[in-house]
Amino acid sequence: NNGGYQRFGNDERFPSWQTNRRMEAYYAYQGLHNTCWDDEKKCYRDCATDDEKTKESLRWMETIKKILPASFRIGLNTDSVVRDRLEKEIDDMVGKEMELKIKKDGEEEETTIKIAPSKKIPFIPNGYQLAVDRHTIRRNPKLKALFEWLRIQTEAGFVSRQETVSMIPPVVLDVEPHHQVLDMCAAPGSKTGQIFEIISKIKEGEKEPVGCVIANDADRKRAYLLVHQLKRIHSPANLVTSCDAQFFPMLWKKEQEGMFDRVLADVPCSGDGTMRKNAMVWKNWS
Repeated sequence: NNGGYQRFGNDERFPSWQTNRRMEAYYAYQGLHNTCWDDEKKCYRDCATDDEKTKESLRWMETIKKILPASFRIGLNTDSVVRDRLEKEIDDMVGKEMELKIKKDGEEEETTIKIAPSKKIPFIPNGYQLAVDRHTIRRNPKLKALFEWLRIQTEAGFVSRQETVSMIPPVVLDVEPHHQVLDMCAAPGSKTGQIFEIISKIKEGEKEPVGCVIANDADRKRAYLLVHQLKRIHSPANLVTSCDAQFFPMLWKKEQEGMFDRVLADVPCSGDGTMRKNAMVWKNWS
């Protein structure tokens, strides 16, 4: 008896290289499949039977084997006229359903597929999600114009190529321009840049930003990446530091302990969640 959790090592729906029984058993043991969505009550509830747990584990496996859609966002500090032009260009390139020829793994002949139009991410200001992954954008001839557009606009500082999940923490943090923010584990800096765009807004009647961002990373080489990431936002309201965040010095503000209005700590993790873009996670997980 496996406690209601189905093993996938011999399941024909999943390629052998995309299975790892130890990983599947580990996350089942953590109780990952113990809850399910209740459509009637619109909330999660505990699974009542082993069959429900098995269905949840299947749903989990099917989800993590889907491609990770590429996403990007237009900078919050981008001028409204420029932003309108960029949005029109996005709509012209990927605003309609397209047909692409792709070569699937292990197949010699190309297959024609239809991909959905790009869509705005409803909870991310100026965020877009595509129906293809980064690899397809980089390699498919029909998407060459989009690839070059993303490269140019990123270098110009108008667009940030960033995973959708990475865009969420700065939104939830609800940063305002007057805040003083500490990003404790900031490199490579996509979330830091998103916060910095808010902080760099100059309030009416002011000559410069009133808030600031301190971007810290324990690795000095990765801290240099932060400098490169933040320099595209022409603002003095940031400071890059490199120290172990566990021992970040206590800073005082007007005789009050702690000077920060917001603190973001996106700490190093196992990276298991990257399996949708890094297939080697399946092979190397132990």
